[in-house]
Amino acid sequence: MKKFNIPKKRLVFLFISYFIIGVVFISFCTLSLYQDKTSEDTYWHDNLTTDEQTQKDIERIGKNAVVVKAGTYVENLDSLDIKGSTFTMTMIAWFNWHGDAELDMAHNVHPYKGKITSTTMLIDKHEGEENYQQVRYTVTVSKNYWTKRFPLESHQLRIYLQSGYTADKVVFEADKEDSGVNPSLSISGYELLRAETGVYAIRNNSKYGNPDIPNNALYSEVVTAVEINRDGLGLYAKCIIALFGTSLWVLIVMFINTKHRVDPLSMIPAALFGAVSNIMVGANLLPDALELGLLEYVNVLGIMTILAGAISIINVNRIRTKYQDNTYASQLGNLMFYTVLLIALVGHILLPVAAYMF
Repeated sequence: MKKFNIPKKRLVFLFISYFIIGVVFISFCTLSLYQDKTSEDTYWHDNLTTDEQTQKDIERIGKNAVVVKAGTYVENLDSLDIKGSTFTMTMIAWFNWHGDAELDMAHNVHPYKGKITSTTMLIDKHEGEENYQQVRYTVTVSKNYWTKRFPLESHQLRIYLQSGYTADKVVFEADKEDSGVNPSLSISGYELLRAETGVYAIRNNSKYGNPDIPNNALYSEVVTAVEINRDGLGLYAKCIIALFGTSLWVLIVMFINTKHRVDPLSMIPAALFGAVSNIMVGANLLPDALELGLLEYVNVLGIMTILAGAISIINVNRIRTKYQDNTYASQLGNLMFYTVLLIALVGHILLPVAAYMF
């Protein structure tokens, strides 16, 4: 009886340990991905609205400033480089104001954390007190992409055109009615979710040695925001297909070991090597400063599946050889097979569902 109790305790320990670890791991990963996804909406609105104190300051400072009605129309998203942390966008911007014709707004704006690589003046009209400029910009902006949900992620791309004049001289007002985005805008692998134009304000911490600019000067900005989302599961499938194959192979090996009394333990190292090498597929598409997320979670789940399979096979083999109890060995093998299968299936369904913005 003593020999029988030892493997029985081992069975219970293996089942409870793997089940608890699997549930806790999947719950943590699912919650982390879901929170990242749902925070996008808050992030979207916060970055289109100036905070209350800054808004009060700009209203006070800019009470005598020229109000420039500014709008944008995004023509094309030329490039999106996640690994290089940049994107390039072509847009039409316009500035409409009453009063000082010497402002020349088209040539006195610059993008935050970016550069204008091309400027084409389309309309430059000054009639009496009415002034209107329309210009096409090609802008390249540096962006730290959120990669937690990669390769099922969405991205919010913003261009802040900051006025070259301080807020006591020029304040922007957003032309929301006429602003928009090309409905045919597209970039390989993504689809357009939403776009919006708004106004923002920034307080510079340097006056660049200019004695005419006050310390902590406020500047008005017109912001153009575009959100894009992965258009399907294609890249995700490419990133995990090798891992899926190795996980499936381990489950088959577990099934063979349980049902046919074969020792396939030597096949496990190849599966583990395949799972580890699979991580490099997605990692090569991302910046070196990788944020832990979906890609890593799925790979860890695959490694857990492989290790659980190896531990199960070792214990089944030991019970058969040391305790000569084939019935109990089959019971342990069956229990571990279905537990590992359940955890793997649930994980591979919940993780991408929690990450993808449907």
